[in-house]
Amino acid sequence: MRLFVVRHARAEERSDAQFPNDSQRPLTKQGIDEFTRLARRLERAWDAPAVVLASRFERAWQTARILRDEAKWPKAQRCEMLEADHAGGIAAVEQAILEHAGDSLAVVGHEPTLSELVSHLIGTDLPSVVMRKGAVAVLDVAMTLRGAGDVPGLYGSATLLALVDPRAIGIRE
Repeated sequence: MRLFVVRHARAEERSDAQFPNDSQRPLTKQGIDEFTRLARRLERAWDAPAVVLASRFERAWQTARILRDEAKWPKAQRCEMLEADHAGGIAAVEQAILEHAGDSLAVVGHEPTLSELVSHLIGTDLPSVVMRKGAVAVLDVAMTLRGAGDVPGLYGSATLLALVDPRAIGIRE
């Protein structure tokens, strides 16, 4: 299964005065411009995933919309497990991935969950991969079995094909 792990683009700074509800903090104009350039490159480099799951937080949702508009990805489905304050962490996101086994999938969310997720999938100590704002990791994930009773699990089941850091293509963080 092809998996795209996308960290939201650059967002407004945290501010209790301006954004009392952090989930409503939007992307900056610069973040939109930078990620639009990256999304256009993704469209040329990779086939679009069949399914896109995104945090309901405004900055992740805006990032998913840019992917839809610029990279021709499908409209995102809201996924609570990808929210910045979700207590389930990578185990919850892993469950969402397992529910979409067989489809190419993209997840759009937040740190530190995404860096931990990529590290977990490639079977390394956490955190060994850093997902900067606007970064995209592309993985091939093999569905594996672990533990007694053949419980599906994804630890160490992925090969990292690409990690597109916005700084590497002239997009500063």
